[in-house]
Amino acid sequence: MNIFINLLLFLLPILSSLWIAQSFDPLSSYQPLQVIDGAALYKKELTNGNEAYLQVIDLRKMHIDQISGEVDDMGQKQGKYYQGEGGHYSPFFKNKLFSEVADEYQRLYANNVFSIINCSFFEQYQPSTQLSFPIKLNGVVISGGNSPYGPVKEPKDKYYSNIRLKALVWDDKQAYITNYDQVSGAPLNQKAVKNAIVTYRYSDHPAKVLAQNQVNKYQVIGTLNKDGVKGDELLLIMTVNQATLDEAADLLRKLGVKGDIITVDGGRSTYLFNPQKGNIIVPQLSNLQENPTFRHLPHYLGFRNKSKNQVAPKILLSQPVGKVVANKDQPYLILWRDNFDGDVSIKLYYGNKLIQNISSRTASDGVYEWTPRISIKEGYFVRVSSWQDRNIFGELQF
Repeated sequence: MNIFINLLLFLLPILSSLWIAQSFDPLSSYQPLQVIDGAALYKKELTNGNEAYLQVIDLRKMHIDQISGEVDDMGQKQGKYYQGEGGHYSPFFKNKLFSEVADEYQRLYANNVFSIINCSFFEQYQPSTQLSFPIKLNGVVISGGNSPYGPVKEPKDKYYSNIRLKALVWDDKQAYITNYDQVSGAPLNQKAVKNAIVTYRYSDHPAKVLAQNQVNKYQVIGTLNKDGVKGDELLLIMTVNQATLDEAADLLRKLGVKGDIITVDGGRSTYLFNPQKGNIIVPQLSNLQENPTFRHLPHYLGFRNKSKNQVAPKILLSQPVGKVVANKDQPYLILWRDNFDGDVSIKLYYGNKLIQNISSRTASDGVYEWTPRISIKEGYFVRVSSWQDRNIFGELQF
């Protein structure tokens, strides 16, 4: 009975404000799998035994974390989609096993975790890979993208010469999808934009354009207004197990999404995790001989409740695949994951000797762009420490 009451409390405001003018309930054919204050996960049976999973995320109550592997190589001047071709770096990020990402995320946030999905496209199936399109993480554009299937000077297919990429932008109140300008970098170049991903409008996905809209696993995303006040505070994510992109997008349209619908990485890489239901859809092996596999991915989105974390504070910083190279007078990204709101300090050491105070105090937001002014020698390491408790730290070895 309590589950039913909680479900009604969550659904009634949405239905009354969004679908009051409709004569049917668009969620009536969806089975609720988990409903909490601020988020819900549903399942829908499609034809021929296929399935669709819907997540409704209220950004006023839920937080989105971008989870990526550490940087192997900065890919200097290899960015193709931020402030012009070659105008930004396009790092190689460590591909992380989906189960390790889920375990780590739950270690940091425990019962606050609601779900995890894979996100950014990538096209280099190696232990580390560049991302296809730009990403902004907590105020820093960490990649300028590198895909040949986009509006670059020499795309692999002429269709992509003139397409318009889309940017999903979000904060702690709302989300929106807008046109992306790879020359200026707008809207990622705006200081007010802290987190954003650049990707395809669903109808420009290569699977639809070049592979005749084939049936596969896909994830499509749209936004919705819940309270009638300007701004879309609901993020709707539809993950289909076996459907076309058109069918997946149509499911969001039937739920009321009127604006742009984007797609993120899908196919064999598709991943959907929920703590109550476990691994709902997992990345698949391409073939038994493949190494690495699609099960190791470079970029995920984690969704968690904003309520106070009950887990002891931690800083996690996993070593990249190969030897890290940080070059004098060139930018390098220091990435970590933590679960507290306080600031951190970042320092460069050799053994017990302090070499450089990189930042005496900076926000614990998981990213710091550092330009070394000295030569970085083998054996040096970076330590990210809680500013309040130096015993809470993570290290990156060079």
